[in-house]
Amino acid sequence: MNSFPKVSVVIPAYNAAATIEKTLDSILAQTIAPGEVIVVDDGSSDATCENVARYGERVRLISQSNAGPAAARNHGIRESQFDWIALLDADDTWLPEKLECQLPHCQPGVGLVYCFEFEDEAKFPGDDLDFETLWTHNYIGTSTVILCKKTLEKTGDFSEDRAFIGTEDYNLWLRIAASDDKIVTVKKSLIHYTPADGNLSSQYDRVIKAELLNVDVIAEQFNLSAEMVRTKKIALLEEYGLALFWTRNLPLARKYYGQLLKQSPTFKGLGYWLATFLPSSLLDAKRPATA
Repeated sequence: MNSFPKVSVVIPAYNAAATIEKTLDSILAQTIAPGEVIVVDDGSSDATCENVARYGERVRLISQSNAGPAAARNHGIRESQFDWIALLDADDTWLPEKLECQLPHCQPGVGLVYCFEFEDEAKFPGDDLDFETLWTHNYIGTSTVILCKKTLEKTGDFSEDRAFIGTEDYNLWLRIAASDDKIVTVKKSLIHYTPADGNLSSQYDRVIKAELLNVDVIAEQFNLSAEMVRTKKIALLEEYGLALFWTRNLPLARKYYGQLLKQSPTFKGLGYWLATFLPSSLLDAKRPATA
């Protein structure tokens, strides 16, 4: 018999009727069963609640008016019974050994344990994450995480400000990384991540605004240097500008490449900015076959 701590699984769900059962089945198939499973329905208008109700006492259903994923996660955490919280989105799934691989690391002094996603191409190659490394890139997928509630008492929980939607998780990871508690990396791919519908061009403008806001908020909270802030913003503008360019949202790509040129003028950035004035048909004709 193992001596691993009990864990509460918290799942925010909004109109997740098509995916929630597969998600819950992956939890109930764990080689080490969680202490409890909580689904927080965030004002769904589909059959999410009905599908969850089929699981009976195995899954606890909490309903709230629509307030966003951060508010739903915080609600579930407040209602949870145990000291460790495993997060999972309502369209992702775990491998059966996910908890078994992570729970041995849920020890005193640890604030967060995470693993890799099968779809992740940017796996952290070192050991445990520190603030400086995490600042350069968010290596932590929400559905890979187990959190310590005592750590949240020190750092605060997820920001429920809707301006942070898309980065509220990264905001919390950075606050934990800046605390005295460790972030532990389990170097195994143990979850399947499902991108949400409309996850491309239509979402980029909202997400990059949230990313840039997060940079300013974290920088002020932890008194980061102007160079750290500048470097981070340049990296974000390059990343999202290029993504917008390749999805052919040329007006938005032009907007963010314009901001990039003001902060870091380069011939490459200028080339992409100029290319946003060309017709998409001409750009597509020049697109490499491997793009």
